[in-house]
Amino acid sequence: MKYQPSLPEHNDNISDQHPLKDFFVIGLWLVAGTALLFWMLALAVDTVVERLDHESEARLYALLPAKAIETAPAERPRQVQVQTLVDSLRACAGLRLPSNVTLYKSDTPNAAVLPGGNIVVFTGLLDEVKSENGLAFVLAHELSHITQRDHLRALGRGIVLFGVSALLTGSDSGLSDLLAPVGQLGDATYSRTREAAADAAALRILHCRYGHAGGATELFAALKEGDADPTGLSHYVASHPAMQQRIDALDAAIRAGGMTVGPVTPLAPAP
Repeated sequence: MKYQPSLPEHNDNISDQHPLKDFFVIGLWLVAGTALLFWMLALAVDTVVERLDHESEARLYALLPAKAIETAPAERPRQVQVQTLVDSLRACAGLRLPSNVTLYKSDTPNAAVLPGGNIVVFTGLLDEVKSENGLAFVLAHELSHITQRDHLRALGRGIVLFGVSALLTGSDSGLSDLLAPVGQLGDATYSRTREAAADAAALRILHCRYGHAGGATELFAALKEGDADPTGLSHYVASHPAMQQRIDALDAAIRAGGMTVGPVTPLAPAP
């Protein structure tokens, strides 16, 4: 009988699966594992922040830069006005630590909280809102972030996201750019939840300060004209809810809380 060489029917060194299938399976497990690791570490950050007492928070503030930017000399009169308004809201916000305001020259109507409990107000915000009440609501929103320590949560989660990406792929690896959106997508949903909570708290602060809820939706109504995405899909991965969604939520909260919407005070011009 003539010998006919042949390959074995089964070879442990050769997979019977298509290489692309193996690639996608491994990739899905990597993405799922990264998301789970980020979620667990982010939960640990939240737990630490929740248990941080005010004295430790004050010491932490002392280690952080007091100001990342400075108010331009030409903007200092308006900075004093905004600082006075913030100081008038602190009692209603239940804020024990001081919060300093810095004005930043920009056409963007926005405000943000920096480490150390400081608030940066973009000058475009002062051009967009027309009443003191409307500005007070935005400032109360930022004070709510400080009171709830959302800025510390965001700082901790940012460190976690960077650390997880660098640990798994190396800081110079292109895969870190691929895995980063996994954490950012979940963090965006988390951020929208915190933003909605800050809106609700700001409404209570506004009502406490003025005795009514007038001006709560002023900025959102003005910005709604620029909210061009009719599907709302862009807000699925955004850190802030859609403008109309925020207006509807505030209107519902005003009705549920039995609040009135009184007349607003025009925003005084800069001295």
